[in-house]
Amino acid sequence: MADARQAESALVDAGLRLAATRPWAEIRMTDIAAEAGMSLADVAGIIGGKADILRLYGRQLDAKMLRSLDDDPVTGTPHDRVFDIIMRRLELMDGDKAAVRSIAKAPVSSAAGFMTLAGSLLQSQDWILSAAGIEDNGMRGALKTSGLAWVYVRTLRTWADDDDPGLSRTMAQPDRSLRHGADWINRLETPATLATALASLAKGFMKARKGPPPGAASGAQPPPPQPDPAPSTPRTDAP
Repeated sequence: MADARQAESALVDAGLRLAATRPWAEIRMTDIAAEAGMSLADVAGIIGGKADILRLYGRQLDAKMLRSLDDDPVTGTPHDRVFDIIMRRLELMDGDKAAVRSIAKAPVSSAAGFMTLAGSLLQSQDWILSAAGIEDNGMRGALKTSGLAWVYVRTLRTWADDDDPGLSRTMAQPDRSLRHGADWINRLETPATLATALASLAKGFMKARKGPPPGAASGAQPPPPQPDPAPSTPRTDAP
């Protein structure tokens, strides 16, 4: 496990070093393998491509961010807590700013890469919400995660081009976007709940429209309900 973690860290470090001096879109996996001192075959046994390097980098940032909260927890309103966590995560990337700027400007080269990066982004937002104590389930949870991902991407792009030591533009971006995002979720929450209720009502209406089964006698009592079958034993071979 330790060797695998070391190999992953070596690849992340190699990718960031190259991205700090060259456009990320021009960097190939052969370049990253050579920079990390590995063969391409060894790299293929560890990651699936460049998007995986960014996913691993995101996981490293998440872990550092969460560890920092153990010694210095955030306080205040939910807005303040999320704002502070986002800024802390950006602070952890300060030494990699040139690389992140290069990566942020590069287009995603494949559908698989897009899915990897999107999943990593959403997972990071879930950790931020959990750390802020405002994680949620169901539709509201999905709205929070998606809305925060939008806020984070906008903030990251602003931060990447913000060379002001005080980061005034960067700090204004999440503050404004979080307020807009909260309003957006509140506006959508009632329609989403209403849509769920209407869908259930429509399903019941369509079921009632089917009427009794053919050949059923008028006024006949419906057959007694049958007990549900015993649940099957769930598989345990999933990781």
